[in-house]
Amino acid sequence: MFVRLLIAVVWIVVAPIGLGAAEKEIGTKDRFEVVETKLTPIATALGKPGPGDWLANHREPGQTFAQYLRANPVVKSDRLTTMYLCLIGDFTRDQERVLKLTMEYLGLVYAVPVKVHRRLSLDKIPDEARRTHPTLGDKQILTTHVLDQVLAPERPEDALAYLAFTSSDLWPGENWNFVFGQAKLRQRLGVWSIYRNGDPSKDEDAFRLCLRRTLATAAHETGHILTIKHCTAFQCGMNGSNNLTESDRQPLHFCPVCLRKVCWNLRVEPVEYLTSLEKFCRREKLTDEADWYRGAVELLQK
Repeated sequence: MFVRLLIAVVWIVVAPIGLGAAEKEIGTKDRFEVVETKLTPIATALGKPGPGDWLANHREPGQTFAQYLRANPVVKSDRLTTMYLCLIGDFTRDQERVLKLTMEYLGLVYAVPVKVHRRLSLDKIPDEARRTHPTLGDKQILTTHVLDQVLAPERPEDALAYLAFTSSDLWPGENWNFVFGQAKLRQRLGVWSIYRNGDPSKDEDAFRLCLRRTLATAAHETGHILTIKHCTAFQCGMNGSNNLTESDRQPLHFCPVCLRKVCWNLRVEPVEYLTSLEKFCRREKLTDEADWYRGAVELLQK
């Protein structure tokens, strides 16, 4: 059996995007330090990984806030203002509903407008970028074709991220079964799939599970585009994952360290920001997440 991974990330080494004040803040206190210090008491430390878990198979050091700044991250700016989607293939009515909510959630998490840039039919994907898995039988699209041939040539100039979303299964090349998503970080490109997230039309519980999985992948993938590495300190939306079972154990929310990175990057007011996420999760009956956000807000307001 080939390797299976939830998120495949391509770290492209190119000249970093300028960010102005980042270097000045390294080694100094910033106004978002309170996010990390006040919320750490409600964060859950990662335990020892079990057999087959991401960290059992990938030696990753994690990323502190200072290390994040030193990476000269991609940041929201006057030049990079909007997130765009390319929708590939057809979606059922309930999948479209999941997509609409995912767009709303991404807009809240990354504090930018989220717009559909184009729709692309599957017949526009060439034969060499499609396959039927030789043993599993799933019809799949090659992620590298989507990233390099579909997204890269037409990324809007003001795109903080340009993401493809599809109902088709994905694979990233030889010796892989599938991936849920893949990103090219400095190029601000990503692709993810709803294919393995369950059937949202089965019943309301199945819809909620499919929605949660889709939100998790979308937010995680975009976090990588903003130069946030996998979190190895706490249970976090930026944890790596090898499979759905591991992914389903992980929260949607970011841990205090990763949340500090996001708040700093987006220059959002933390209480207002977290309150908007609580309201979304409460409305969509993602109760555990809504309760975490409420607890975080109360701690920040003390």
